Amino acid sequence: MIDGAGTEAEEIQRRISASVRDMLSAYQIRAQAGPVTDEALEDIIFRAAHGVMQSLTTYTRDQRSALFPSVVRMLLATFLEEVVGAAGGPPAR
Repeated sequence: MIDGAGTEAEEIQRRISASVRDMLSAYQIRAQAGPVTDEALEDIIFRAAHGVMQSLTTYTRDQRSALFPSVVRMLLATFLEEVVGAAGGPPAR
């Protein structure tokens, strides 16, 4: 069942990437209109986090707990890739 596990991991990564891109896009759109309030920022982050958490709903509590460190790493890596890419920096290796 390695193919199934690979497919599940790819789906989680896809959802995380989409959530991070959507979050950054929503922030940029709001920032164009002026300063982003704390409330607006919290809303943007909540929506992104909700998308990520939804991708884990099919797992048991123990499985989700085991997946959290990997999910955090994926979130941070995707965020960094998007920010560096937008700044015109070198791609991550």
